[in-house]
Amino acid sequence: MSDASNGIAAAWHLLEITGIVQSVLCALFGVYILLFVVALWANHGRRTVSSRRLRIVTILLFVDLCAHFIARSLQFARARIMNPDPNEFFKWSIPLVVIGNVTTTFAGLCSDGLLAWRFYVIFDQQRWALYVPMTFVVINALLCWSADAQHLAAYTHYDFYENTLLEVTLKITVAWGWLMFAINTILTGAIIGKIFYIARLSGHLNVYETVLRASVESAFVTWIGLLLYEICSLAPNGHVVTNYDVGYVMACVLPVFFGISQCLIVVRVAIANELNQSRGSGTRVTGSSRTIAFAIPSFLHSDHDKVASDYVERSEEHTLAVLPRSRPSPSPEPSAQEQV
Repeated sequence: MSDASNGIAAAWHLLEITGIVQSVLCALFGVYILLFVVALWANHGRRTVSSRRLRIVTILLFVDLCAHFIARSLQFARARIMNPDPNEFFKWSIPLVVIGNVTTTFAGLCSDGLLAWRFYVIFDQQRWALYVPMTFVVINALLCWSADAQHLAAYTHYDFYENTLLEVTLKITVAWGWLMFAINTILTGAIIGKIFYIARLSGHLNVYETVLRASVESAFVTWIGLLLYEICSLAPNGHVVTNYDVGYVMACVLPVFFGISQCLIVVRVAIANELNQSRGSGTRVTGSSRTIAFAIPSFLHSDHDKVASDYVERSEEHTLAVLPRSRPSPSPEPSAQEQV
C-alpha cells in the first residue's frame, strides 16, 4: 500500500512540475513568437550576404526552440497518464529528455556565438576578441552535448546509467550552466562598459538611452535568464536540474531567453537604422538600402577614440558582416581657385 501511495505522490509531483514548466514556457514562447515575427520583418528585403546569414541564424534558432517547446509539451502530456506503459521510460522519457537537452545546448551555442561576435565588432575586430571567447563557447557546447549523449546509454547499460552516468550528466550540466554564466558575465559587462566609455568621451551621454541600447546590444536579457537559472540551481536539490524541482523549471525555460535576446537585438538595430537614415535623407527608405548591425550605436561615435573613429560616417553593418578595418580617407582640401 505504501509503495502505491509513493507512486501516486511521485506521479502527482511530476505532473505539477511539468505543468509549471508548460505554463511558464507558453508565456515566454508567446513573447518570443511576437518578437520573431518582428525580427523577420526587420530583416525583410535585405539581399546582402550578411543579411541572409542573419536570417538563417534567426530561423534555425526558431526551429530549435520550436522543437524544444514540443519536447517539453510532450513531457507534460505524458506525465498526465496515470497508468503509463511499462516501456514508457525507453519509448518516451529518454528521447524527450535528449531532444530537450540538445536543443537547449544548441540555443546556448547560437546565443553565445552572436554575443562573442558583437564583442569582436565593438572591440575593433581584434583577433583575440573573436578567438578567445569563441574557443570557450565551443568547448562549453561540446561539454554539454557530451552529457546529453550519455542519456542514450540507458538503452544498453541501464543499471550503469541509473547508478553512475545519470549523476555525472547532471554535474556536467551544472558545469555548463556556470561556465555559460561566466562567459556571458564577462562579455556582457565588457560590451556595456565599452558603450558607456565611448558615450562619455563623445559628450552625448544620455543615461536612459544609453542604458537601453547597451542592455539590448549586450544581450542583457540572456544574462538575466542565466542568473535566475544559477540562483535556482542553488536551491534545495536545485543542483540536480532533472530532479523536477525549481532548477529543472529554469533549465526548461532558459533557451527561450536566448531567442528573445537575439530578436530584441535585430529589432533594436533595424529601428535605429530606419530612424537615422530617414532623418539624414528626409526621404522614405527603401528595403534594399536598409542595413542591420551589431556595431556600436551611431550616437556613441567619437573622434577621441580609435574604435569610434573607425565607425564615423558609416551606416551600421550587419552582425555577420566584417567591418573594414581601414579608416575612411579624408576628403581632399578644396583648392584656392575652388574657394574663390
